[in-house]
Amino acid sequence: MKLYEERIISGNLSEIWRIATDVAKWPEWDPHEEAGEIYGPFQAGTKAYSKPRGGPAAHWVLTHVDPERSWSLINKMVIGTLEVENLYTQLPDKQVRCQKTMVVKGWILRLLFKLHFEAETRKDMQATWIALERLCNPSY
Repeated sequence: MKLYEERIISGNLSEIWRIATDVAKWPEWDPHEEAGEIYGPFQAGTKAYSKPRGGPAAHWVLTHVDPERSWSLINKMVIGTLEVENLYTQLPDKQVRCQKTMVVKGWILRLLFKLHFEAETRKDMQATWIALERLCNPSY
């Protein structure tokens, strides 16, 4: 099962990247996140933890980081695997395209996503980008 969302937001890519990759500060601005910790530098192989509001805690590992471009993670669980890719592209006029692809593997996890998490997850992705845009543009 694959979920994809995107949004174009106003802002500078460097600032957006800095904020979006500061895992420990996610709960301060992201309405989706209740907790976040990272156990090392923001690079492939580093382990992290996050707790989405209304969802289970997640222990994940960064699998790919291309600074100011993209980052990916994998969350291996007993009931399946969640792979997430985040992509940021600077556009003209101080616009940034934010894209997220989630691949849900394992029949139990896919079923849970389909029945309980998919719609909210899509809304949460958009809410995160709206909050990120507001943080980067305080005059909004």
